[in-house]
Amino acid sequence: MPVDDNPAEGAPDIWRNYLRRYRFTNNIKQAALAEDLGVTQAMVSRWESGEVSPAPGMQARIRALAGTSDAMASPLVGWRNHVSFQPGMAAVVSVDGVVETASAGLIRELDLSRGQIEGKGIDALFCGDLVGLFNILVAKGFFDGALESVESADMYCFASTYKNRDIGPVHGLHWPHAAEDGRVRWMLTGARISPTEFESLRRELGGQVELTGRG
Repeated sequence: MPVDDNPAEGAPDIWRNYLRRYRFTNNIKQAALAEDLGVTQAMVSRWESGEVSPAPGMQARIRALAGTSDAMASPLVGWRNHVSFQPGMAAVVSVDGVVETASAGLIRELDLSRGQIEGKGIDALFCGDLVGLFNILVAKGFFDGALESVESADMYCFASTYKNRDIGPVHGLHWPHAAEDGRVRWMLTGARISPTEFESLRRELGGQVELTGRG
């Protein structure tokens, strides 16, 4: 998802997406980001809700901390390497539903080797909500460039040849990213949340997903 290198003070939606993507890409909680910026978690929450924009001085601090959109929307080769080292749950998924790159956190949660995950279909590794989310993305044109971003509240269940294992509620943020071959990939990120946060998020989203289109 392209992010403005110089978001304007009067554009809260841009800052909302910028901050959320930075946090989920780097597996950073709101409280940790607030501490880094010297503000309260409530203020970060207000920025991310789109209620207000950061003040001009704070915008400069955020850009210095998070980097420009060039860093966040680097070529997919760089993204693959970046994703593979992420401590949280993240993956690069093809239009065919194949997990091409798995993060260190996803490998840890699945309790499988990288070779047992990468190259496998998402429906072979997961059951339930995440498979349903993939089907929604396909149906809504995510891989055709129709969507800019997707937010989800999912119940993760990992399926393998060894066992089925419920992981619990996860807050997901997802973006399309064009690969070297010109085809869009699904940049999947997810962070564990509490059951209470999950129920609240489902109410906020009006269901499992909230889709943001282009234009």
